[in-house]
Amino acid sequence: MKALEKSDKDAIKLRFATALNQALKQSTIDSWKKLAKEAGMEPSHIQKISVGLLDVSLTTTVAIANALGLSYYDLAHIYHSVTDRDIQDYREKLDAQRKHKGKSKTPLSPNKYSISNKKAKKRQPK
Repeated sequence: MKALEKSDKDAIKLRFATALNQALKQSTIDSWKKLAKEAGMEPSHIQKISVGLLDVSLTTTVAIANALGLSYYDLAHIYHSVTDRDIQDYREKLDAQRKHKGKSKTPLSPNKYSISNKKAKKRQPK
């Protein structure tokens, strides 16, 4: 069997993120942060999973399912029921959140993080 291409892996991670979002909506847990706490994980780890940035191990998947009050089978069923339209809608939601938080793909101000600006700050007396 041939190994998956990066684009295939990315599609799987996004499908899982979409399924996880659907499972979260159906649960009594109302935030990613609370899900992380219930699953015994760092909020940043759950956040990266929720946007499709991380591969998820089996043990992590089981912990997330348990935290949501689901069996692994139930979470897998949600994953397999995700449609292309669901993924597109979730991707649009994520894009809208990024734009709302000011994280659009625009470059940073060149002066704010320049090396010369950092050196000048170090030289200033406290």
